[in-house]
Amino acid sequence: MSIKNEKIIALSNLLRNNGMDVSIRSTKTACNVLKIVPEDNIEILFNSLESVYVKDHEDKLKFKKVFEDLFENYVDIPYKQEEIKKEGENYPESDTELVFNPENIQNLKEIGLIPHLEQKRVIDQKISEYDINDLDFFDQRIFDLCYKLGVKIANRRIKRKKLSKQHEINISKTLRSNLKHGGKLITLIKSKPPKKNHNHIFLSDVSGSCDWITSWFFVILYASKRSFNKMQAYEFDNKIINITDLLKKTTYKNSYEEIRKIRIENRMFHGQSDMYSAFNEFYKQAPINNKSYVIILSDCREWNGLKENNRPLSADILEKIVNKSKKVIILNPESQNLWYNETSAVKYYEEVGAQVYEIGSLNHLANLITKL
Repeated sequence: MSIKNEKIIALSNLLRNNGMDVSIRSTKTACNVLKIVPEDNIEILFNSLESVYVKDHEDKLKFKKVFEDLFENYVDIPYKQEEIKKEGENYPESDTELVFNPENIQNLKEIGLIPHLEQKRVIDQKISEYDINDLDFFDQRIFDLCYKLGVKIANRRIKRKKLSKQHEINISKTLRSNLKHGGKLITLIKSKPPKKNHNHIFLSDVSGSCDWITSWFFVILYASKRSFNKMQAYEFDNKIINITDLLKKTTYKNSYEEIRKIRIENRMFHGQSDMYSAFNEFYKQAPINNKSYVIILSDCREWNGLKENNRPLSADILEKIVNKSKKVIILNPESQNLWYNETSAVKYYEEVGAQVYEIGSLNHLANLITKL
């Protein structure tokens, strides 16, 4: 293996360790690039290799850091041409060659100059299993993953509906029907599945502490919408907006852009929640009935709502919603250890009949939505 190829392999490995998806094809292409790009021009080399390795805009900074750390640790040393040249390999006529010294990288690790190389590798297959609070909101791959999770949710729910229609055989009706055949089993009569006209109403918190997960939640809802016969979607901080029609856009990116515009127009951007006002407005506007599943995504932090003896009055409004609907489910992105402190309203919401679930990861969130 040539020294040039060793440099590219080292670069590929470091990029993988830093969370980038680097294929064998990319490594081979980079080796070919290094053969034709002059190594003395570091700018051209950087731009050339960046065009090979960087496939997502979010990975540009990672590549830049790894490239700088790696190529700063190559030194010019003299070598004897006959010792390095092998049969079938052609090297440029030069008295020096850049050689990678792995001890330099190890020394930098020990003194902490390149700690980012030790970060846990984050790839698409594992993002959904990470603690949801540790994910990077600006990583576009998470939005794409949420869309894939939404498609999976839709497929699972549709499959479950089909299976629910394949009910067991109705023994009594089958026996009576086959008496005319002399008791011989000719016709099987299956039980008719019960009609379920449930509707799902989603209410998402877009206050400053929850807007990050609400954006992912919306993408999942957008991708899984076809599996919900009747679905309404709302967002709130101190007021509510109906975003149901925006789920009908051609792409989730267009829908998300429209929603952000509406949030800005309504001054719902990094605000504080007033659940009393929002729940009251939701109770009056949403089409809630005894067949409605109300799903609320919120950390249950009641900052600006009315309180009485430190008890949030939003719990009284939520109790009305619980009594009017079939079930109220709250999906909480916070760790369960934080649910019962002074600023959290979880215990009051549980007292009035709401079911609260912790969202540990994107997979956990997807499983909860699938079971609705």
